[in-house]
Amino acid sequence: MSPALITVLMFASVILFMVTGVPIAFILGGVGIGFGIWLWGPAASEIIYYSTMDLMYNFIFAAIPLFVFMGLVLQESGVAENLFDTIHRWAGGIKGGLGMGTVAICAVMAAMVGITGAATVTMGIIALPAMLKRKYNKRIAVGLIMAGGALGFLIPPSVMMIMYAFLSGVSVGKLFAGGMLPGLMLATMYITYIGVRCYFQPEMGPPLPPEERTTWKEKIIALRGIVLPVILVVMVLGFIFLGVTSPTEASGVGALGALICAAVHRKLNWGLMKRAGLSALRLSGMVFWITIAAVAFGKVYTGLGAPQMVRETMAGLGIGPWGILIMMQLSFFIMGMFLDDIAILFIAMPIYIPVIVGLGFDPLWFAILYIVNMQMAYLTPPYGFNLFYMRGVAPPEITMGDIYRSVIPFVALQALGLAMIMIFPQIVLFLPNLIFGIK
Repeated sequence: MSPALITVLMFASVILFMVTGVPIAFILGGVGIGFGIWLWGPAASEIIYYSTMDLMYNFIFAAIPLFVFMGLVLQESGVAENLFDTIHRWAGGIKGGLGMGTVAICAVMAAMVGITGAATVTMGIIALPAMLKRKYNKRIAVGLIMAGGALGFLIPPSVMMIMYAFLSGVSVGKLFAGGMLPGLMLATMYITYIGVRCYFQPEMGPPLPPEERTTWKEKIIALRGIVLPVILVVMVLGFIFLGVTSPTEASGVGALGALICAAVHRKLNWGLMKRAGLSALRLSGMVFWITIAAVAFGKVYTGLGAPQMVRETMAGLGIGPWGILIMMQLSFFIMGMFLDDIAILFIAMPIYIPVIVGLGFDPLWFAILYIVNMQMAYLTPPYGFNLFYMRGVAPPEITMGDIYRSVIPFVALQALGLAMIMIFPQIVLFLPNLIFGIK
């Protein structure tokens, strides 16, 4: 049976099972193992077993639960509420100020948590009711929270970057540095869009009435609650960029620092430890199960000779290196509508990375292009995860149609950001060059 036909059958099976609502880990693992046994017999189980064991013994994966735990401890300590209170006091008097501030909070939370869902859910609970109460247009309020939440992919420490580093061999520290400027660029684009639109259409994001505005003294006092978490994030990233610790060691420093922050704010107790620990366990377990399933699927798929088939097909198109690169970006966007970001990573990257290197493109730059695509995937129907996170916390008057329509301008901004990164690779490469001396 040809690799092309097997490709069609495997991906069609995945999409068919997804319609039934079965978790993606079971779908990918089941389809991968099923096709492996069908094609190779019992020997397939041994191949899959040893490949997943190699995955579990990789030291870099220890950073994932520790970074997630760090973020959850900070979140449980009331950091998000403190951040929003600070933004409310400083920016509330500006047209669209609460919305712009919410995007800034999402960027800060991305640097604390490393996963995209945390900021979306937290700001959906805290910031969305506050904006709706102050007569913000419901679509811009919902859209900016989901777009800001997706910044968790790009702004380090990002769990997705750790996964990509394992698969590609690119340094985690370099990936973290490469994602900083693109993440801040996208956040700035969102803030600029909100500010300009609300300036010309004040009904989209009206400023706070004068009686709700605060004095300069109150604004300065409000900064106290965010000083320690910001110092912690800067310290953790600084340790990585300066070579003081490895990313895995820095995650341990971050987890300990988060507990110290909670203790300073008098929030550290066994209840907080239990909630943060169990949540970190659930989230990390979900990531690892999806990873194991995606590895099983990817091993079978690549074992069929699919990478060679894809490379030959691309080479035969006659569209040149940039045409191939654009086709890859389109494939990410389409796959992102149906598959989990980790699944796409382990299925596509073993095929795409050798092609990219062979064409002379920088794999670090390509990694950031992929991650920006995954941001778009989290906002695009039918399976955009942030859409469903928002549905879970939004009030009843906000419909699924409102949520879908709210992301259109932000997906357009992400596409613009992707194009800018493609045209100007130094947006990604400048900081790694500066910090690590990449030639």
